[in-house]
Amino acid sequence: MQKKYQVFVSSTFRDLADERQDAIRSILDLGHIPAGMELFPAADTEQLTYIKKVIDECDYYVLIMGGRYGSLDEHGVSYTEREYDYAVSTGKVVLAFPHGDLAAIPVGKSETADRMRDNLEQFRVKVMTGRLVREWKSREQLEAMVVKSLVRAMADFPAVGWIRGDAAASEDILVQLNQVRGEKEALRIEVSKLKKAATPQVDNLAGFDESIKVNYKYTHHDRFGSEIRNGSAKLTWREVTQAVLPSFMQPRTRAFISSSLSTYLKEIKDASYSAKVFSTDVDIIASQLMALGLVSSHQANATQGGLTEFLTITEFGKKTLLEFSTVRAKAASS
Repeated sequence: MQKKYQVFVSSTFRDLADERQDAIRSILDLGHIPAGMELFPAADTEQLTYIKKVIDECDYYVLIMGGRYGSLDEHGVSYTEREYDYAVSTGKVVLAFPHGDLAAIPVGKSETADRMRDNLEQFRVKVMTGRLVREWKSREQLEAMVVKSLVRAMADFPAVGWIRGDAAASEDILVQLNQVRGEKEALRIEVSKLKKAATPQVDNLAGFDESIKVNYKYTHHDRFGSEIRNGSAKLTWREVTQAVLPSFMQPRTRAFISSSLSTYLKEIKDASYSAKVFSTDVDIIASQLMALGLVSSHQANATQGGLTEFLTITEFGKKTLLEFSTVRAKAASS
């Protein structure tokens, strides 16, 4: 049976009308169902309550960001940000597309008040922290990004979707399917809440393209013998993530962070020695990966007896690693 997905398209209203229409048309061209507030824009609390119900019925959430923050509620938060926060809280697959060059946006489509610019910047930081986004600079570029991202998300993270009523085998089966769908949705929301509660909320985390200095010890050999030396390597968190996460597809101790980085230095940095990363740096890396939600920590019995901490990659970690690998493959093919 052919399944159709419902996609909610969110943005500030007037300044991104054309871009939003492009996204809606692209969703229709893909054979799926767009949803948005074209005739009923989010502008007060009652309407936002209705929007939440629409988001609940959608399978994917698309956020387009330009130079405007949007209309504010009584707490000074834009309704667009309220929509985004609600979609994230329900565990929806969120595809975010912030503008890549705010300075190039016409004044008429930009915030002029300092407070509104600050609100927009804080919203952008929230969206771009711990989440893979695609930045756009033109309507054509955005339209192509939306199509590619949706196709990939639907393939990698298939949702419940919708089917025609006459495609169901019988009314009884349809009732059962709807019941199972409701139970699954309730469980998914509960799991999402539990994961969010279990994940430490840390402000101002370093981004994947920011760097960390990794300190290590290694054995230097020459004709006079060998000696232990100290060394260091400047790596981005993207490099650290790609080097370390594959080792934690099954539960492992923190020691595998050091061995994974040693292998990475040999293969990528062309080092001729085995490095042992300082324990303080291993702890920093482990804490960062946990704060980003890429790995989880639990206590279990060790083979030699006693309890030991084990780290395991999370579903978000697998998704992040897959996205990094996809970007690297595209770059290699070009």
